[in-house]
Amino acid sequence: MQRLSEMLGGADQAFIVCLGDSITEQNEHTHGKLNYVGQLQEKLLKRFGRRQLVLNAGVSDDTTREILERLDRDALRFQPHVVALMIGMNDSLRGAGEVQQFKSNLSSIAEKVRSAGSKLILLTPNTINASLEENFIRDSYPLYIQAMRELSGAEQVPLCDVYQAFEERREKEPNSQWTLMNDCIHPNEYGHDLMAETLFRFLDLTA
Repeated sequence: MQRLSEMLGGADQAFIVCLGDSITEQNEHTHGKLNYVGQLQEKLLKRFGRRQLVLNAGVSDDTTREILERLDRDALRFQPHVVALMIGMNDSLRGAGEVQQFKSNLSSIAEKVRSAGSKLILLTPNTINASLEENFIRDSYPLYIQAMRELSGAEQVPLCDVYQAFEERREKEPNSQWTLMNDCIHPNEYGHDLMAETLFRFLDLTA
């Protein structure tokens, strides 16, 4: 758990930028409901009023390469207190051979965020479901999740493990691989509810 209050150093005002791909971007997969970023903003508004604001900077199809390219423009120029990054789904499309490049890109992102004076939170993306036909993605994707976990440990970057939360839910409710997903890789509104709940617990915002 990484308490948000500790990350903010006691400040009563905060600006959080959420970076990522189409899973972070507010789009059609949640059928008009708030995704996990919108739910975080709603939670903070209820708890703290307008003193803590959230910017959704998710862009469909992004990989860590695109995140690096737009990190200054879409996040760091605003001098955010916290940058939350969920990434890896699209990187895994490049196969197992690009895992080290993914890890290197994450390290560069972490260094840039630190140098800007902001705090970084990494979030693993959700699991994929059995309808995904591309076996090489099914094989490579867990390697990217593990790379993110390893980077988190090596560089002491807080990690909210959404992937693990989806796995635990699937163990209890096998059909959740269908009920939480809008397609083989994008969570629906119920999947985003689980993502938000996982993030709230991680940030100690459940009360």
